[in-house]
Amino acid sequence: MSKHSSAFNTIPSVLSIPEKLNAWVRKLLGLRFPLERHFSGRDLGLAAGAGLLLLLGVLIRALAPLRLYVCILAALTAAVPPALQGWKLFRWKQAPLEEITWLLSALLAMLIGETTAAPLILIFADLLTQVEAYTLLHRDAAPDYLAESDLKLRHAVETADAEKSPERSALASASLGFYALYVLIALIFAVCTLFHLVDWKTWLHRTMIFLVLASPSAVLFSALLTHFGAVYSAAKAGILFAGDVTPEEFSRCRTFAFSKTGTVTDGRFMISEIAPVGVSEEELLRIAAVAECRSEHPIAMALKAAAGLREGVVPEGVLETKEISGRGVSTFFSGHHIYVGNAGLLEENGIWYKIPSKTGSAVHVAVDSTYRGYIMISDALRENAFEALEELRSLGASSLVMLTGDVRSGARTLASSLNFDMVKPELNPEEKGSAVRYLRSAHGDGARIACVGDGYHDAGMFREADISVCLEPKAETPEADVTIFSEDITRIPLAFRICRMTERTLLINSAVLLGVKLLLAVLGAAAVLQTGLVAALDFLFGAAAVIYALTCLTLEKRGR
Repeated sequence: MSKHSSAFNTIPSVLSIPEKLNAWVRKLLGLRFPLERHFSGRDLGLAAGAGLLLLLGVLIRALAPLRLYVCILAALTAAVPPALQGWKLFRWKQAPLEEITWLLSALLAMLIGETTAAPLILIFADLLTQVEAYTLLHRDAAPDYLAESDLKLRHAVETADAEKSPERSALASASLGFYALYVLIALIFAVCTLFHLVDWKTWLHRTMIFLVLASPSAVLFSALLTHFGAVYSAAKAGILFAGDVTPEEFSRCRTFAFSKTGTVTDGRFMISEIAPVGVSEEELLRIAAVAECRSEHPIAMALKAAAGLREGVVPEGVLETKEISGRGVSTFFSGHHIYVGNAGLLEENGIWYKIPSKTGSAVHVAVDSTYRGYIMISDALRENAFEALEELRSLGASSLVMLTGDVRSGARTLASSLNFDMVKPELNPEEKGSAVRYLRSAHGDGARIACVGDGYHDAGMFREADISVCLEPKAETPEADVTIFSEDITRIPLAFRICRMTERTLLINSAVLLGVKLLLAVLGAAAVLQTGLVAALDFLFGAAAVIYALTCLTLEKRGR
């Protein structure tokens, strides 16, 4: 049983959901945790209160002198219980604004003789509150279904709605404005009653309709559940969103810059060619390995393994080793000055070098300013790399760029085979950051750029990115906006798909709910729809939006 199970007994509801319906809803939504409910004494009290209001409405004509007092007493009897107010999202300085407007609209219904509509307003308002409170149980229970070892993922889910993203904050502000506008219109109609005493019931009817529809809780609640669903779905797939704003920002990215090593390739280096100049292949490999003896770079590890140099062993005679970021190393060994690194390192020191033609990373070696050859290092393409990139393109990515330190000819061949739109070769880590700045200027300041890397020497690129995506992070990897705890490159388009589907769900719910409220307000004020039907339709669309948002809990399954 979940640690949150005790919460089930504290949530009042008009109806308990039968076991068969529970199973059907679980199957429909693909939820793994139980939809448990317990029928409480407060449920019976609420149902009895609503029924009492209905009976008093029938007797209201016989109590005409006391009509106002009976209305107030009856409405208070069936009002939403105070225990529910803690579940409500839309509040102002702890004042239950929604409950107040629902209560006022029920009172107005009684005053103008709509004795059936009055209890219906409160019943449907309470049912909507129950649906919202009910879905909170799934939000609270969801983290329990992540593996205990995924502590970061569990923490991300448990704090998913701790802070609002700018988009949700804007939606909350818009909803507050919507509520204020409808209440203001209701107030205007109420004032108009004073100038239309002959037709006063019509104007109070319009006032009541706008008070019924003023509540924006379904909009806000569905937005909360949509965002939470995205974080939880991503966590189930081993994807961690670092911040509340990440899903919305990631969904807007259209340019993706990939650091080749560790993303489209698997990052496991192998020696593909040794081209010595004036020395043997074994000697060239031994010189390079000795020079890199103190380095923990993946390429250095491959060189040391190939030369048979044990990890952590510093050969006798190595006096000083200086690692030059993005270039290579400079080492003094047995009275010789050795440079091992890329072409940029040799160019900076005025040393001639031979340009290789094969695909891969060229490690050049120079001893006492004399060029001694190069060693080609290559790593294999990840499985499904081409399919993953094409899926990103189908999801809306307009530009795919590869950033790499490989030689130009080899980089172009690899980029062409993977259908990249652009390739930037022979870059050191800092130059990759400059390349991202170039992409921003080329695509416009408003362009959103996502940078994908394995985190190793990608800090400069990540700093310039709007969204940084780290695939299969290592212990020393800097924190990224999106961290994928897997070597499966198809998780990148999956994360992007989850964010796109989240954005679409949020947009559909908000647009439909606000549009329906506007339509119901017009039809209700024009007396085309009865008040009880307006309240029922408002509840049905609100409940549908909340349930639709709840399906975001299964986005990782639908996104595959």
